[in-house]
Amino acid sequence: MKGMRTLWAEEPTTRFHLAGTLAAIAAGVWLDIARWEWLFVIAAIGLVWFAEAVNTAVERLADAVTLEHHPLIGKAKDVASAAVLIISLTAFVGGILIFGPPLIALFGG
Repeated sequence: MKGMRTLWAEEPTTRFHLAGTLAAIAAGVWLDIARWEWLFVIAAIGLVWFAEAVNTAVERLADAVTLEHHPLIGKAKDVASAAVLIISLTAFVGGILIFGPPLIALFGG
């Protein structure tokens, strides 16, 4: 649990992930999505949080090695951040596929 506390206390982007998590869960409940859709939503939420935790670990480890600019450390941090972006965009597109049709049906688009 120390890692969870560190992630929450020291990584401001976790607030965005929490907002997205709560929004996805609320939308799923409100739209009464199917069980298989919940499987995707929960997996996507978990993968986004996982990627953020790994990204934070890479950044902290790199900073422990040196705080001076090093091109390879910079690339490692950039790639770890890209992992968060990739899974976040994947989760967003999946969310559109799951929540889009019932929202369109609900609002008569």
